[in-house]
Amino acid sequence: MSYSLRITDIAERDILASATHISDAPKNPAAANSLLDEIEKRGKTLEETPNIYPLVRDEHLAGKGLRHAPAKNYLLFFTADEAGKAADVVRFLHGRRNWKSILAN
Repeated sequence: MSYSLRITDIAERDILASATHISDAPKNPAAANSLLDEIEKRGKTLEETPNIYPLVRDEHLAGKGLRHAPAKNYLLFFTADEAGKAADVVRFLHGRRNWKSILAN
């Protein structure tokens, strides 16, 4: 079963901002590239089997079908649209951020 991978504009901005921060702040472009490679791997998995990743541990957000996939110290938040055979990436956030609050808005 193949799913299409759809990434929201805000998730794309999250990914770009994270990679830029890693590349610029600690001056480590190799680490930024490694993060981007990890995101690409997760994307390929989402295209094949998005439901292997768990629902988030927040009852309200899990009720909306929100799942998360790890990518180094970050979390890729997405929903799986079974009817449309699509995985929709909605945000990409550092694991230490208050993602529950961010995603609730």
